[in-house]
Amino acid sequence: MSKEKIFTVQDWTDYIEGRVNGNQAILMERFLQNEPDAMEEYLTALSAERDYPVLPNPKEFTDTVMSRIVSLPSSGQVRSTRRERKRRWFEHRVFHYAVAACLTLIFLSSGLFDKVVPYHQFQEDNTAGTFTEKWTEAATSWLDRFKPKP
Repeated sequence: MSKEKIFTVQDWTDYIEGRVNGNQAILMERFLQNEPDAMEEYLTALSAERDYPVLPNPKEFTDTVMSRIVSLPSSGQVRSTRRERKRRWFEHRVFHYAVAACLTLIFLSSGLFDKVVPYHQFQEDNTAGTFTEKWTEAATSWLDRFKPKP
């Protein structure tokens, strides 16, 4: 922007009150950003005393606005915070982890995992396929035992 284009206080007043077109407003905003000297006229226009229309009955206006706000539909229940909401003991995450750990220990100590997949199928000397193939074979052979025989 050039320093030749200086806007007057009246131009800035028109801008503040929205009486300039879109292109003029963009031009004035760019000028305000690039020219620090323009800020003085802009602030003068911004702080100027203006005669705005007087509200005839401010109490009635306030009451009308408040009654409309009250009659608006609510946006739903207000969600309680975590501290306000009390959870039962079995809803806590720690309880679920403890149950999973206990079940794992029970299964390990009872030998359930050994019955599902015999250990000899995963020994190093057996090179009949990849580890995934061995697991798949063990799972399908275990499931085949439960199928009813024709």
